[in-house]
Amino acid sequence: MSTIIRLTFIEIRKKKILYLTLALTFAFLILYGTALNFAYDSLELQEPFIRATISSQLMSMGIYAMIFIISFLSIFSSVGAISSEIENGTYDSILTKPIKRYEIVFGKLIGILLILIPYMTFFYLSIIGLNIFFGKGLIVNLAFKSVFNSLLTLYILPILLTSIGIFFSCSMSTMASGIMLVIMYFCAMIGGFLEQISVAISIEATKQALSNIGIITSLIMPSDVIYRKASSLLFTTSSGLNLSISSFMGTNNQPSAAMMFYIVVYILAMIILAVRKFQRRDL
Repeated sequence: MSTIIRLTFIEIRKKKILYLTLALTFAFLILYGTALNFAYDSLELQEPFIRATISSQLMSMGIYAMIFIISFLSIFSSVGAISSEIENGTYDSILTKPIKRYEIVFGKLIGILLILIPYMTFFYLSIIGLNIFFGKGLIVNLAFKSVFNSLLTLYILPILLTSIGIFFSCSMSTMASGIMLVIMYFCAMIGGFLEQISVAISIEATKQALSNIGIITSLIMPSDVIYRKASSLLFTTSSGLNLSISSFMGTNNQPSAAMMFYIVVYILAMIILAVRKFQRRDL
């Protein structure tokens, strides 16, 4: 399995995905830091509650942008992990050696995550650090436990998307896998948005319909649930006040522990299905 992990690193490096992503990440952080500098300068004369509210929104927007970048990096790193090698005939020679097919699936998964997890950690802490640096006491006081728990929750996102991407990669072509997963991701994002705004709808039938759409999309693709849970952990104060963007969009109801358990089961199911599909696939 260690050989497959090493080859995954080499493959991503040869495609220059990692280098391009890092370059664009630094460009984003420069632009984001510049915007924070001007934004926080304008908050010095505002009331404490307004400062706390706006600063949390600035941080939320940075984290949401990070989630978007991480999601697409996870998708495009995983959808061709197996299928591209099959299309190139690589496994004709690899599988003649004493390597099990499940080792290839797990090796690809671990190899991709060993790149995504450190990258996500750097990106997340950079956003928090920029807000602390430019906020100069104006931002919401963030407890270390809140930051740590939020980051741990966000780790689930690349694991989720990568496991689904590899399952699709074992089942269909690279292009079909990418299209399928991107559509599912955007459907989950829109469904989550509809579920949040449903609480502001006065017509009961419409409210229930929007809520049901959100629940169904969350069960099919629970990516948006992870962001909302992480945001809640980061921005909910000791008094129970939620200063995240989702709170101001209509709801303070956050994903339950049961939903997070469902996501863990979902990921395990995707990995098991990927292994079974690859073992049965005719190369």
